[in-house]
Amino acid sequence: MDQATKTLPDQQGRIANPDARSAPNLSYGDLVGTIQYLLEERTGLEQRLFFAERTVQELSQQAQYANTLAREAQQSAATATIAGDQRAKAMARGKPSTWIGGSWLAPSEPILAPAEKMWQAGNAQGALVATSALLSRHNLTMSEDVHTHLFTSAILRAVGDPAQASKHAEDALVIAKEADSYMLASKSELYRGLCFVQQQRYAQAQWCFVLASHLDGYQDLLEGNREFAEKMCLQTSDAKDPGRRLDLRSI
Repeated sequence: MDQATKTLPDQQGRIANPDARSAPNLSYGDLVGTIQYLLEERTGLEQRLFFAERTVQELSQQAQYANTLAREAQQSAATATIAGDQRAKAMARGKPSTWIGGSWLAPSEPILAPAEKMWQAGNAQGALVATSALLSRHNLTMSEDVHTHLFTSAILRAVGDPAQASKHAEDALVIAKEADSYMLASKSELYRGLCFVQQQRYAQAQWCFVLASHLDGYQDLLEGNREFAEKMCLQTSDAKDPGRRLDLRSI
């Protein structure tokens, strides 16, 4: 059959296309459904790619954790010595260390002693008034300033105001860093992490606890909250990102 024969019109005057017989007979609804399916498949692939990128980022962050630990380990011995000396001085004064509110180790600074006693007696509001008065002063030493902010943060977190507590912990961290005080910066990171846990910001909390991991005297508090943050961080990531742990066979 030649080309002229192939293109002869039929009885209705239409040009016959022999290849058209092999095309699927899809209705408009079928086409819409197929397009919707392809769009959903594309969205699923984009999500898997996003989750894969998130996984790579998390692995990179874990590597940063390890590098930070290695850098900070050189200062841990000095930190432990300083903290140990402080506890020894407290014991020598006849004032053994006492936990207040589950997260504050007293005594800290002598200037905070009245407020610490108030909180220990159950008067959190009175302790906050006392610390507010202290922070309004301009003659605090760097250590007094940092500890007053951290003590205020501990009280605010205990009474259920983690946002303001976090702000005071951040202020303490800024002051400690400006003074190049590794020990007080680590302590500030601990209290920032505790605030983040209460705010359910577990990834940020985990990072803070890593930075505070060499803080002497707080190991039980650190380890318990770090493990909890890590557990909740994984659970939260898995719940929000079901494709986070990729099964390549499903792609």
